[in-house]
Amino acid sequence: MPENLYLSLPAVKLPSVRRTNDDVVALVHENFKGDPQQWRRVERTMRFVFNTCGTVVRHVQVDERYAAGTHASNVARVVLEEQAVAVGALDSVTYASIVREYFEPSVATEIAWRLGVQQAACYDVVSACAGPLVAIETLRGRAATDPHWKRGLVSTASLSEGFLGFDIQSIADLDELAAGLTIGNGATATLVGREPFARGGRIVGSYSEGYPGHHPLCRAPVFGVFRSAGSALFALAELVPDHVRRACARFGWAVEEVDVFVSHQPSDRILREVAQALGVPAARVPQLHSFYANTEASAVPIALRHLVDDGTIQPGMKLLLNSAAAGFTLASVGVVWEG
Repeated sequence: MPENLYLSLPAVKLPSVRRTNDDVVALVHENFKGDPQQWRRVERTMRFVFNTCGTVVRHVQVDERYAAGTHASNVARVVLEEQAVAVGALDSVTYASIVREYFEPSVATEIAWRLGVQQAACYDVVSACAGPLVAIETLRGRAATDPHWKRGLVSTASLSEGFLGFDIQSIADLDELAAGLTIGNGATATLVGREPFARGGRIVGSYSEGYPGHHPLCRAPVFGVFRSAGSALFALAELVPDHVRRACARFGWAVEEVDVFVSHQPSDRILREVAQALGVPAARVPQLHSFYANTEASAVPIALRHLVDDGTIQPGMKLLLNSAAAGFTLASVGVVWEG
């Protein structure tokens, strides 16, 4: 693998519409057909889920169901401007989210077309919430085998409107649909290249692994409603600490050396439990779910941007970017932040 690859500070765009827990409860109530006693049970359980996850508000793209290429290219323009990188300097464009309005060509080709890219490798990496990290690992492979490749763009567009289920009539329905009630939207763009960026860090390594025996637990159909076996899926968080240990070992780090774990944000409680299992202070595994909810493939880039902007991440720090995703996939990228 290449010794010197670099990651830029992600650019982030969030929808202006904010949906609170009360707004979500009201949407479910509008669809509820049972008696008041059953409704009280459903509402009480919903609010328990929100409290457990730390859900407060979600940014929601309500005016367009799809438009993944539009949102991803808009935020891509921002990162190119922030990093003073010309469109013509891109050797590859990768789309790392699941939402799409067509099966072919790749959404990445639309992003490149909207940006005005004349020639570049374009491909989609579809790995649910771990998409951007698997995309970085893919680009590390490209860089190792193609000496002409210099830099690439990785974009996400997490758009859920039209795919979330608010028709909840029972606790059993809620177990399948509750995870969707904590989802928020956002779009991100990050650059990966052989030379340092104006703001960014050095990639030390990447590592991903999968447990496909858990494939049936979560599903987002191309046409249909997102469903997951919530309790069983969240229980798989127990696999995260050992994955983190293996990733750190491959990067030549001790877990204790990691200054900040920049994690996917499905639940504040899960991140606190992971911190405890790793034996690190909870402050090193920042919980940001209350700010953005679960923004699936955009969660890690959004978290990285947030933690740099608020001063949590400083030059010289060792960062472990990590995510768990439906499938079941675990992915990590080690970065030394340079500022």
